[in-house]
Amino acid sequence: YTYKLGHRLVNGTTVWSQEYQFKSSPYPGQNSVQRVVIFGDMGKAEADGSNEYNNFQPGSLNTTNQIIQDLNDIDVVFHIGDLCYANGYLSQWDQFTAQIEPIASRVPYMTASGNHERDWPGSGSFYGALDSGGECGVLAQTMFYVPAENREKFWYSVDYGMFRFCIAHTELDWRKGTEQYEFIEKCLASVDRQKQPWLIFLAHRVLGYSSADFYVAEGSFEEPMGREDLQSLWQKYKVDIAMYGHVHNYERTCPIYQLTCTSKTYSGF
Repeated sequence: YTYKLGHRLVNGTTVWSQEYQFKSSPYPGQNSVQRVVIFGDMGKAEADGSNEYNNFQPGSLNTTNQIIQDLNDIDVVFHIGDLCYANGYLSQWDQFTAQIEPIASRVPYMTASGNHERDWPGSGSFYGALDSGGECGVLAQTMFYVPAENREKFWYSVDYGMFRFCIAHTELDWRKGTEQYEFIEKCLASVDRQKQPWLIFLAHRVLGYSSADFYVAEGSFEEPMGREDLQSLWQKYKVDIAMYGHVHNYERTCPIYQLTCTSKTYSGF
């Protein structure tokens, strides 16, 4: 598809953008090369080196520049929470969207909600921290389109060729018996594994082990809710990969179930 954007002025003339192009997504089960990029906690930074408010993610420029450079070999991007750390400052969202425009204008830029998008005391978030700066998810859930039945809840599924993605919302309760738990199970259970052999679970807060010092200090190696309930679903429906953000450290584990490594020689990916 080729498209461009326009703005009609009061004098009746129209100012047009440059032309952009994108490809429609592969149908479920399409046997073609499908290249996916997944990351979290990117933030934004000033390209000119100035230091604006909350400008503490200079590495974000390296990430966006690398994706732009490789964009011909990328089909879809998932940014799983902590998008720009605006913390209530709208100008920071403008800076962030300008930074990712070369990517989001050409390939799907799918998002998940993190603590810096949602958390605020008394707002209904599971955690009562001040991380969103009072945004309470409003900016993230209205600025980016996701195929959620209710954007306030911001959990959804995506079918992309041979992939089924189940994207959860870690800032709302997802323990057994909740509405989100029911959604997650439905997302995992309804996939046709003959057409979509890759079943991927994405969320912001870590539910696996982590080397981050704040997890080690509390002795949990996980968030204080969720893993015990959700791991039975991953086992039951044979989830291939679960990916998270939040910690700002890279870590990869063997397949784990009930605190036990189920295979030390796993070579599925």
